[in-house]
Amino acid sequence: MRFAKKVSYPAILAIPLVGGAVAASWSSAHFTQSFGGVSSEAPGTLAPGTLDGGLSGADPAAEAFSVVPASGPAAAASQPEQVAALPRASLLRLPAQGEIEALEEAEAPPPPVTRQITVARGDTLMKLLIGAGVDPTHAHQAVTAMEPVYSARRLMPGQEIDLAFAARGAASDDSASDDLGPLLAINFRPSRERDIEISRAHPDEDFAANAVDRPVARQLAYAQGTILSNLSVAAREVNVPNPVLVEAIRAFSFDVDFQREIQKGDDFEFLYEIFVDEDGLRVRTGELLFAAMTLSGSRTEIYHYERPNGDTDYFTPEGTSVRRSLMRTPIDGARLSSGFGMRKHPILGYSKMHKGTDFAAPRGTPIYAAGNGVVEVAARRGGYGKYIRIRHGSSYKTAYAHLHGYAKGIKSGTRVKQGQVIGYVGSTGRSTGPHLHYEVILNGKQVNPLKVTLPRGDKLKKDELAAFAAHRAEVDRQVSIAMGGILMVQKACEEAEVVEQGSATDREC
Repeated sequence: MRFAKKVSYPAILAIPLVGGAVAASWSSAHFTQSFGGVSSEAPGTLAPGTLDGGLSGADPAAEAFSVVPASGPAAAASQPEQVAALPRASLLRLPAQGEIEALEEAEAPPPPVTRQITVARGDTLMKLLIGAGVDPTHAHQAVTAMEPVYSARRLMPGQEIDLAFAARGAASDDSASDDLGPLLAINFRPSRERDIEISRAHPDEDFAANAVDRPVARQLAYAQGTILSNLSVAAREVNVPNPVLVEAIRAFSFDVDFQREIQKGDDFEFLYEIFVDEDGLRVRTGELLFAAMTLSGSRTEIYHYERPNGDTDYFTPEGTSVRRSLMRTPIDGARLSSGFGMRKHPILGYSKMHKGTDFAAPRGTPIYAAGNGVVEVAARRGGYGKYIRIRHGSSYKTAYAHLHGYAKGIKSGTRVKQGQVIGYVGSTGRSTGPHLHYEVILNGKQVNPLKVTLPRGDKLKKDELAAFAAHRAEVDRQVSIAMGGILMVQKACEEAEVVEQGSATDREC
């Protein structure tokens, strides 16, 4: 008689002999075992068996087998009966490695099912997740877990989001017919510098959110150009990023009237930082390290420098800050539309003293505080419309008129810093179009903002000049290398050594 039992391997084989009984224990991967009939050998010995494949049973963890006692009444009574006998251990054939791997692969759970969704205008993350088949409770749990790392309100139209679901069944060729299980993960890249991951290993676990910073490399980029119409157009032609251009205009605005002093044929040079990802794509810009402008044959150079106390500013080669107490043009990219002095008023129709400078710009263009000070007035004021006046020390005040609106937090008594946004260009009050009317008031009297002599900023102390001179020499060296057409690369390491392009990729931080 033959019969089969199915058990699991690796086997833990235990054959303790207690009172004439033999026990065996088995576990793990499956195989089949066949046994022969009653042994013809002497009572009390194990009958030989042949292993075909594996024992199988409802509980393969433990099986007990009896043998015929060597003598006594029990032996006589059991001789005619057919009994099960264990095969000799030496005859066990274990499954081959390939069989084990095939069985394990067959038992492996199906891979997660993935989906990709795209944010459209007006979408919320909850709405998108539920629309993609996520259980509302799981969607809420995932969004709540994400909030400390990244706010769902910051998602922008066009953002792609990858989802992973546990699969209840094997995926078919038609992905729409996949049987989606619970949500396992959400992944997206809000910027080239960062990935957001919300995941859990098992549907019964809580979601965990992580922001993963992607590696970026620091590069020094150099741009040189000739102005044919204006600085903005010339800078764009040599691919100067807009933040770098704005920083250069602000740094030079203390000395240069960009509306009147820029002439055709003037030159500029910029050395600035950019940060790129592993694909070489620019992630963001850094500091403007050096800038030079040659206006009507006169060259002006400025260097970005961090002082020992942590303050940063732009300095001349002699170590004097370019920053003055007040900015002559507290707005970027505007056109001078009307100067200081007598003129025919465009609305009243008669000649009238124009006690400020007008800068034409699109509605909503930011307006900056011309210097550090305290807001005296932030309210409507007759023909000025929406109006701001700032007090700078005991002698100077500045005024800004025809605003479209005020920046957040700007009101009477607010302390502001030079360059801080205080309002936005508009056309309120007695105005024919959007522009900024800007006034400088010296000892209670309006003066020409473009001609008034303004005090210089700080000068580096004697004990700072040596360090600044070394810094300036290094920047000059970098400019000299860059003028040769080499894009200098620095790895984001502690040792910030300037190297030629390409060689940094072989160095590890």
